[in-house]
Amino acid sequence: MRKLDLEAYMSRQLASRVSDVRIEVEQKFRVQDIERIRKLLRRLGARLTKSGYEHNELFDMDGRLKEKEYKLRLRRHGPKRAWLTLKGPRQQGRSKQRMEVETPVDYESAKHILELLDYRVCDTYAKQREEYSLDSCAVSLDYLEGCGWFVEIEGKTEAQIRAAARRLGLKDQNREHRSYRRLFKAQAVA
Repeated sequence: MRKLDLEAYMSRQLASRVSDVRIEVEQKFRVQDIERIRKLLRRLGARLTKSGYEHNELFDMDGRLKEKEYKLRLRRHGPKRAWLTLKGPRQQGRSKQRMEVETPVDYESAKHILELLDYRVCDTYAKQREEYSLDSCAVSLDYLEGCGWFVEIEGKTEAQIRAAARRLGLKDQNREHRSYRRLFKAQAVA
C-alpha cells in the first residue's frame, strides 16, 4: 500500500471511529490571582475533573496542515493518558471556534503511526492544568512556564462561556486571543 493510500485509509478509519466530532467554542483569560479563581470555583460547586502536567506535540507534513489552517496534536496528560486531536480552521465569532475531532490513543503507538506516515513534530508546548466542570462548561486553570496563569472556558455556546466568565469575575479586557503555542513563541522572543 502506498503512503498516500495508507494516509487516506487511516483518515477514514479515524473519522468512522472517533470519539467526539464537534465545534470547539472557548475563550481564554489571563489572570493574576489564580487562588481567587480556585476559591470561587469551589464556592460555586465546580467539580475538579482532572489535574496534572500536559505535554503537547503538534505534527505536520511539509507544512500541508498549516497551509490549510489545520492543527494535528498529540497530547499526553500524565504518564498514561493521551489524545489525538485534529482541529480545523478558526471560524468567525467572539470566542475561538473551530472543528475539533478527538480520540483517546496509546501515546507511543499513535506517535509511531504519525511518524510512519511522514508527520513530524513541528512544535511542542507544556502546561500545568486543573480542569473543573461548572454549569455545562469546562473551566481550566492553566499555568505556562514564563507566561503565567490563564483561565480557559470551553462550552457549547458563546453565551455559556460569557455566563461562566461573569460568575468567575473575568473581564473582557483580560481575554487572551493567542493560542498557548503563540504565547510561548512570543515569550521566547521577548
